[in-house]
Amino acid sequence: MSRIKQALIITLFAHGLLFSTMASALSELDGKAITFEELVGKGKWTVIKVWASDCPACRASAHHIVDFEMSNPDVDVIGISLDDTSGKTDAEQFIDEHNFTFTNLLSNPSEVDDHLYSTAKKSFIGTPTFIVYNPQGKLTAAQPGLVTAEALSAFIQKQSAAEKATQPAS
Repeated sequence: MSRIKQALIITLFAHGLLFSTMASALSELDGKAITFEELVGKGKWTVIKVWASDCPACRASAHHIVDFEMSNPDVDVIGISLDDTSGKTDAEQFIDEHNFTFTNLLSNPSEVDDHLYSTAKKSFIGTPTFIVYNPQGKLTAAQPGLVTAEALSAFIQKQSAAEKATQPAS
């Protein structure tokens, strides 16, 4: 069976188990558990790219998140690999291959789906997916598919301007 078919079956199975079992926590590459809430709301925009090492679109678009991070040092960039802890070696190879210098975590589709549903009433569709939080930690976007560095930058600039316009004058 091809890796893509296996990944699809695993994803569908994990999604089906979403409401019958607790989703596991995100974990750092060293195994330390961490939550989405610990990643965001630190006074900076946060962009999370959800990816998988066997995802062709993730490979094709990896340079966009690297370019975004380099041109936006004031934004926290975090990667979440859906290779889970069992695929840590594959995730680490992907990180090295694409020169990801930002923090990368391990998770699974169920955990990401649980988070998106609980925060935005949206289901996780697949990889790649970009999740954007404002400096206060509020989810402002969850976009599946390819997103360029320019589009991410423009979105954050537009949202920042809109948030400043709605703040009361001091």
